Amino acid sequence: MGVWHMNTAITGISAVLCAAILAPMAQAQSAGFDPRGNCSTVLGTATEADQVMIAAWTFGFIAANTDNVRPVDPNNNAILLGNLAKVCQANPTASLLALVEASSRPEDRSPPATAPVATPGSEAEAHALLSAFLEPGADLRALTQAILPTEAEVRAVYADPLATALWASYQEQMGPGTAFGPKPYQDDIIVVHTTTRALFEQKPVLDKFPGGYKDVLQYFKIDVPIVRFKFVKQGETLGLAFDGLIYVNGRWVIMPKPWHSLPG
Repeated sequence: MGVWHMNTAITGISAVLCAAILAPMAQAQSAGFDPRGNCSTVLGTATEADQVMIAAWTFGFIAANTDNVRPVDPNNNAILLGNLAKVCQANPTASLLALVEASSRPEDRSPPATAPVATPGSEAEAHALLSAFLEPGADLRALTQAILPTEAEVRAVYADPLATALWASYQEQMGPGTAFGPKPYQDDIIVVHTTTRALFEQKPVLDKFPGGYKDVLQYFKIDVPIVRFKFVKQGETLGLAFDGLIYVNGRWVIMPKPWHSLPG
């Protein structure tokens, strides 16, 4: 092959590579949103890429205007976007910027007209997370998989020998197909929110948790939010109960029935 032909071939290959690289970039640049736009329009027409940008922008705005700094990850993004959607439903003519500004307003200013974005680890955030399980057509497997713990998270909450035994148990019981959720007729949720310190100190809230927790108090390593919850039919108190939803390392994870893994 002559030099001219080789150069021509290389040029052709370069053109193909450039097209392959630039095409996705052009597509990515086509997505976007204007926070000054109507919240219903911005949220209702957002692509997946837009949703990621909206969540990141909102987290950044809140962090810049308050002391509320939190991790940006798929789980937190989903919770934040869900909260924004609910606030927008109550204020359909407001701009996205107005909603986020209201949630970032300091306490010494006039109260916001809209509900604030839930604080990380709060009861409101846990309730919002669990409410997603009640949505019609909810992907229960995906929602469950998003809150399964890692070994590091188990060990961050519980000390050995319980941590090792608990992780071994979860590895056997939890996998890609693990899922939980409400019964078809259950449309509400009851949340009991406290902290591991409150349980360790045997505050009255301990009585609202399964009795087995009294046997694992000595293994708690850190003070973190912990939740017991029930899926119920609205107006009722009996339902499908779960325990051990814990906020650790910036996200909610489920570590149920730790006393079942107690040594001996």
